Amino acid sequence: QTEAIFTSSTTWPQSCAVAEAAFFRHVATHAQEDSFHLRCMQACACILVGYNFSAYKLKTVVLHLLAGTPLESWHKSILHQRMDDIVQYLRRFLEEKHLDHFLTGNEAVPAEIVFPQGFEVARLLSLFQHLVQEPANHVWVLCEFKKLQDRLMRLLTYG
Repeated sequence: QTEAIFTSSTTWPQSCAVAEAAFFRHVATHAQEDSFHLRCMQACACILVGYNFSAYKLKTVVLHLLAGTPLESWHKSILHQRMDDIVQYLRRFLEEKHLDHFLTGNEAVPAEIVFPQGFEVARLLSLFQHLVQEPANHVWVLCEFKKLQDRLMRLLTYG
C-alpha cells in the first residue's frame, strides 16, 4: 500500500524529465555545432536568482521557443535576440495567465520521444493556473517580471 501512494507521484515528474531530456537530445542532434540554446537557458536561470520565477517555468518557455523556431537561429551571434525572445515569450504567457506544460498536447514534440502510458490523453496543464485563481498575485508577478526584464536588458547591454 505504501508503494501505491508514492508510485503515482514519482512517476509523473520522472517521466517528464526523461521526455524533456529526450527532446534536448533531439535538439542537440539536429542543431548546428555552435548552437547556444543551453547557454541561453543557463543565463536566464542565473538571472532568475532573487526573483519569484521558477527555473522549471523558464525551462518550459525555452522548450516552447526551441520547438517553434528554426534550430539554426540558436547561435552565439544572435544571443541578444534569443534572450529577448525568451523574455517576450515569458511576458506573453504571463499576460495570458497561461503556460502549457511543454509535453502535454504539444504537436511540436518529435514523434520519437516516448511518453508514459496515458500521457497523450492527459488533461492540459497550465503552469500559470495560480495566476487565474488569484488576480492580485497576477499583478504582483507582472511587476516582478518588469524588474526581471529590466535586469536582463541591463546585463545584455552593459555585461
